[in-house]
Amino acid sequence: MYRSLSRCVRRLRKVQNPTADERHPMSSPITNLPTLTHTSRRLSRSLGLLFVALLICSLNLCAQSASPAQPPQPTQAQAELYERWRANMREHQHTAYEAGKEYLAKYPNDEYAAYVRPWVEAYERAARKARFQQLLYKDKKYSEAYAAGREVLADEPENLKAIIDLASAAYLAAGAGDEAAKAAALALARKAVGLLEANPKVTDWQPFRNSADALGYLDFVIGDLILKDAPADAITYLRKAALSDSAVKQTPDVYARLAAAYAKSEYEPLARDFAERYAGKEATPESQAALAKIYPVLDRIIDAYARAVALSKDVPQYNAARSRWLQELTELYKSRHDGATDGLNDLITNVVNKPLPETTTP
Repeated sequence: MYRSLSRCVRRLRKVQNPTADERHPMSSPITNLPTLTHTSRRLSRSLGLLFVALLICSLNLCAQSASPAQPPQPTQAQAELYERWRANMREHQHTAYEAGKEYLAKYPNDEYAAYVRPWVEAYERAARKARFQQLLYKDKKYSEAYAAGREVLADEPENLKAIIDLASAAYLAAGAGDEAAKAAALALARKAVGLLEANPKVTDWQPFRNSADALGYLDFVIGDLILKDAPADAITYLRKAALSDSAVKQTPDVYARLAAAYAKSEYEPLARDFAERYAGKEATPESQAALAKIYPVLDRIIDAYARAVALSKDVPQYNAARSRWLQELTELYKSRHDGATDGLNDLITNVVNKPLPETTTP
């Protein structure tokens, strides 16, 4: 077709540019009439051929643009693999997942992969969540749970429940000796508390009862984690946990940590100052005033240890800790009551029915 067009163009040029032999003077218009008529016929035929060639070319191009290439039809093996995924999506999801993974590996770019890929990715996210919960709350493999939980949080960075669970996993992993998890536990717990206090949107609080239950636990976690370096701040968080409407307020750990925070933040500085200024000297109004500042702190420590001892009674996992707490409680109680232990058992029996002492109450 294109060669025909070229020939037509050359013929037109030949007509419009005659050779030397064809160039002769025209003495009269009538003399050249036959020659002009013949040339006109040749020109008309050439233009006609050109028009037909262009028309055929246009029709061919239109036909090509109106008939796009069709995608290749799936093979039987491809169709069977797709059907294995589709048929098992609801009732046999692991089978569907394996089929979906195989399909995406073999046919990653075909049009049906757009249906398979989102389902496979959603299944993998759900599987990561389930594994995280299993490791954390059932298997109690805290370091593994912490690692698995980080993958879950990477899937959903603003998922409040994932943040709470990961904070718990990191805290428990740190308690089991994973020091690398300690800083993460504190940061995650603080973030979760901020989100909980702002606007908690969680439908499944397990293993907590509700948002208040989760918040009380997180306050305890923060208080415990900062106890060593910031005991005064730890008191604030541990008291919030002890006063919360949560299950954690019934655990002895809260009160044992609270007693330690009182001792480190308040009692020890006052006791050192008293010893440096008044040890071995006769009592004076100044020394009595200094003692008056120590006694309320001592009473709060005694109260906290008494609660820890009371709540750990008949709980085997606390047997060793309860013996230490009871020994510490007894020594402090005797120092406050002239070496006597009268009334100590009654205190342990009834202390959980009394309100937690205020920090400013003498």
